[in-house]
Amino acid sequence: MAAGRCLRFAAVAVLSLLAACQTDSRQQVLATTHSQAAQRAISTRAFDTDDRRAVFQGILAALQDLGFVVDRADPILGTVSATRFGNGLVRFTVTLRPGQGKQTIVRASGQLNQNELSDPAPFQRFFEALSQALFLQANAID
Repeated sequence: MAAGRCLRFAAVAVLSLLAACQTDSRQQVLATTHSQAAQRAISTRAFDTDDRRAVFQGILAALQDLGFVVDRADPILGTVSATRFGNGLVRFTVTLRPGQGKQTIVRASGQLNQNELSDPAPFQRFFEALSQALFLQANAID
């Protein structure tokens, strides 16, 4: 009987410790929602075209203009992965999907030396380069 009590006591103690280590899930959601929403705002743009092929080609051109080497490009899935070497290893992954009406949504994510890019500047440069590439394509300018 004493062994059974010790075993029950040990189980209760372990469960109590695990519960004490757990944080309130509402606090976790509130702490991360703002940063995720902010990250999504700086890393996503809608373009007023439903020409998926043109946007995909624009993404490739923009990344190459910014000094990236395209590692993988899948026009069917609408994904591009690229790498740039310089002041650290920068990896960019870009996806495109249909938006509402005649829009295409482009979302980028990036890493600098294995850390998520949260600085808006690289995303702004990418989207400016993409806008320029789409403009040049639409106006048949090489």
